[in-house]
Amino acid sequence: MSTVGSARPTETGTVHEPTGLDLAMKLHYIKAVYIYSAETARDVTVMHVKETFFTVFDQISWITGRLRRRDSRRPFIKCNDCGARFVESQCDLTVDEWLRVPDRSVDGSLVYHIPVGPELAYSPLIYIKMTRFKCDGVALGLSWAHIMGDPLSLSHFFNLWTRALAGEEIYCPKTSDSERGFRNPNSSGKEPVSVKRVDPVGDLWVAPSNCKMTTHSFNVTVNNIKTNFPANGDVFEILSGIIWKCIAKAREESEPVTITIIRSDPNGLKPRAVRNSQMISSVHVDFSVAEAKLEEIVKSIGEATDERSEIDEIGERDDGVLDFVFYGAKLTFVDLTEVDFYEAKVKETSPRSVYCNVQGTGDEGAVVVMPAAAEEERVVAVTLPEDDMEKVKLELKRCGLITA
Repeated sequence: MSTVGSARPTETGTVHEPTGLDLAMKLHYIKAVYIYSAETARDVTVMHVKETFFTVFDQISWITGRLRRRDSRRPFIKCNDCGARFVESQCDLTVDEWLRVPDRSVDGSLVYHIPVGPELAYSPLIYIKMTRFKCDGVALGLSWAHIMGDPLSLSHFFNLWTRALAGEEIYCPKTSDSERGFRNPNSSGKEPVSVKRVDPVGDLWVAPSNCKMTTHSFNVTVNNIKTNFPANGDVFEILSGIIWKCIAKAREESEPVTITIIRSDPNGLKPRAVRNSQMISSVHVDFSVAEAKLEEIVKSIGEATDERSEIDEIGERDDGVLDFVFYGAKLTFVDLTEVDFYEAKVKETSPRSVYCNVQGTGDEGAVVVMPAAAEEERVVAVTLPEDDMEKVKLELKRCGLITA
């Protein structure tokens, strides 16, 4: 294990202040894995990888800082250039052998993850793991503290790295405080239902859970969704409706009637920056999802209510010291299909596979829908309590969404 950081020192005394939305996300982490073929990555050495991360961290140096607390206990990031942790690993399989496993949740093992804490001053916000396969292919796995930014931010950061690796000059503009805030003129002032306050966790930032969670991943084709599940919505909305209905059937009397939807903000920053800007919406229905028609479920998903400003406000309460669970507080559906993971090209070649999921999912579970290497496919990662998973997989088979 080693450390990579900014090549240029940050001015002494510089700090980064998280928003209320950032603070509401602090018990969650994003895990992403990019796998490259031997033809693409054979000549990419550890030194090449590290040197180009130095270049990226020069542009976004605050993400290599360390968390501190003010006298009020509010967290902030001290920009002290302490760096990200870099881990090297070997795999006895070839890339082809690794990708032969249909359940891509196995890629989570290619990420090195340690949660923030209990000593904030010594906890990196990013871990990077480089795994060399037997064939000389490479996997780069990232563990990314969600307090810094959303999956779009992680993708932007990694795309900057691939551009730097190709010798391009990169630039990441700083984000003003006004751009990072959320002010919704239509805010209801109500408590956001998409987050749940939990008992204080102190300085070990791990989301509490009452049960063991497990993840199952599978691929679907856009054609299968549009042909066999006709409904007036986009592919993500239809997929979410199908899986919501299956989970409702599996849970019977305790079927979820309130869910959270996370999507990329269509009005997000251009050019992109590192921040939490994802659209967070809530959906509540007053009918049985298990018995409802798919069209009715998809229609309700399309009418989701944006709660970002309310979450930002609740994250600021008591000067940002309260702890919340967001993913899995309610059954959560995450749309990553617009995230350009496959633009992370090495030698002008896209990754063979990209997998992304969330660490710290609450007991209600989460479903992440992401692009696949094939444009006409989607990868779906379902994280649920262990006791629910087999029943939900059975319902997914019955409806024809999966076959095995």
